[in-house]
Formats: sequence, C-alpha cells, structure tokens
Amino acid sequence: MKKRILILSDSHGVNDLMVRIIQKETADLVVHAGDYSTSISWMKQHFHYFIDGNNDYDWKNVEVFSFDGFKFLLTHGSEQWSWDQNKWMKRLRELGKENEADVVIFGHSHKELIDTSDKPFLLNPGSISLPRNRELQKSYAIIEIENSQLRFQIKRI
Repeated sequence: MKKRILILSDSHGVNDLMVRIIQKETADLVVHAGDYSTSISWMKQHFHYFIDGNNDYDWKNVEVFSFDGFKFLLTHGSEQWSWDQNKWMKRLRELGKENEADVVIFGHSHKELIDTSDKPFLLNPGSISLPRNRELQKSYAIIEIENSQLRFQIKRI
C-alpha cells in the first residue's frame, strides 16, 4: 500500500495556506522543515514532526524519525549553511550519515531541491510563502513510499 509524506517549509506564519495544502493533499504524515513563525501549539495540532528554523526559537533543531521502513532526518539546514552549494549539501549529507538517515529533509534556502545522486537523499520542499526559485513559485514536496521505494515530487502552488 502506498504511503505519503507531505513536507512544508519556510511558511513564515502563512497558516491559512498551510491548512489548505494539508487539507488538499492526502498524507499519512505531515512534516515541516522550519521557519514556521507561528505558535508551537498550532504546529502540534497540524504536523506530526516539525523543527525550528532560524526564525523559530522554542522547539528543536533536529528530528530523526522512522516511517514505513525508512529513516528521515528533519533539519532546517541553516546550521549547516554555506554560500557554496556543494559544501552545504556535503554538510547535510554528513549529518544524515551520522544519524543513519535514508533521507535528509531541510529548508532555509526557499528553493526546492531533490538530490538522489548520493545517499542519504536530500529534499528541500522550497517555500510556500517566500519562494526564491527562478520562477518565484511557491512549493512543497510529497514523498511517496510504495514497495520499499521512495518517490519524490515537488508541487508548485
């Protein structure tokens, strides 16, 4: 049976849009990769897992969880940040390897990324409020798990 994880990041207090996306997508698990900029109590009501970004200060910086046979590391990525994209990806992968993660989910750049060129895989859903991708389109991500296979998808709003 197919399982789905909905991933949001960098929403910066745009709670109404988060709710619309959560209601629209059928997901078994809902996670947020930081910079939610709203109350922790609100986040606990809507997300299974979430971590602080550089604009949040009351929760935690890293969360490791398992779901449907895979191990995920959730971080905002700002602590590993480098203007050198390769260095940043290397630091994120090292953090994932230290925690034996299959996938590192992160945010911070407001640019979506799926990198399956090496393990652990890297996924940045982009931002639903302040996109910085070339098209300036808001985005989020879905991970589908079926038959022990991962499928990553970026969805644009």
